[in-house]
Amino acid sequence: KHMLRKVTPIAITACLLILVAAVAVPYPQEEKQYKDRAEYDLLSKVYAEADPTKKLALLDEWSEKYPETDWHLERTQFYLDSYSKTNQSEKAVASAHELLGKVPGDFTSNYTITLLSPYLGKSDAGTLAAATKAGKELLAGMDKQFATRPETVPQETWDSARKQYETAAHKTVGWSAMQSKDNVVAEKSFTEALKLDPTQAQISYWLGDVVMKQKDVKKNDLAMFSFARAAAYDGPNAMPAEGRQQVAEYVKNLLKSYAGDTGVTEYWPRLEAMAKASAFPTGELDFESKEQIAYNAEKKARDENPLLYKYLDLKTVLTGTTGDATWGDLKGKLTPKMALYVISAAPPARPSTINLSSKP
Repeated sequence: KHMLRKVTPIAITACLLILVAAVAVPYPQEEKQYKDRAEYDLLSKVYAEADPTKKLALLDEWSEKYPETDWHLERTQFYLDSYSKTNQSEKAVASAHELLGKVPGDFTSNYTITLLSPYLGKSDAGTLAAATKAGKELLAGMDKQFATRPETVPQETWDSARKQYETAAHKTVGWSAMQSKDNVVAEKSFTEALKLDPTQAQISYWLGDVVMKQKDVKKNDLAMFSFARAAAYDGPNAMPAEGRQQVAEYVKNLLKSYAGDTGVTEYWPRLEAMAKASAFPTGELDFESKEQIAYNAEKKARDENPLLYKYLDLKTVLTGTTGDATWGDLKGKLTPKMALYVISAAPPARPSTINLSSKP
């Protein structure tokens, strides 16, 4: 599961669409004529109506009475805007495609398709191709779109809007690649999105997913960290609390399977603190596997008590498949110096057998 949050993305980006409109690509100019006075009156009502739901009713009436009109571009724009403001995502995307057919490269249309495609509940080839195309066209047109800032828009607002557009484009291109199992492209796009906006916890989760699926051991730390980021981050654009808890348990289980109990008790607190502060690792994670931890522990024990391990190693050999041959080689020779305890002897007076152990 990709744990896609159920949100109404258009409703929270109305200000961005206003900015787009302020510098919209000019539409082709044409001589326009009303069909009659009734169309003029209807069009006037559409322009004057602020309520998007009421405007949709007027637009439907206009479309029914005047299927052909010189104001077809404006009508499509009105539909796109009204569907957006009423959170009718599929219809907004359909209007955006219709407008692109009339005005290729229309920035608002590409943004609408880019923003909403991951939330349509569709992953068919057509939806993915359209989302990727819109996202890439959005990125390609960014410099032109933001070349001239209106005097009424503060620089900080202008820069913030561009960042949100670019983030949305990279996010959707990555989402489309993820659905198509092109995990390398998805990783690149999600990384670019997080560089622009590190608060996007959902993208961090997706990044962990596509990196993990590449099965590249060199990227295991990045995958683990990205999941931890989605779980630990609790600021703006964080995942819901329930989702964060589920991801946290998932990460802890990964750590435990990789490093044993040490993964949870020692590594998780450090990983959680780092992930909460940044969308990318700010230092070496240095996670050791269970095998590496066991090896290091044994090496330390060997260094501290070499005589004991001489016995343990000899015992391993003697009880193994080559034990008989080793025992034959030892006959008549001094055994290695060892740290051992006599635990029994038989018979007690003149023992012919002495049992030794590394423990008293």
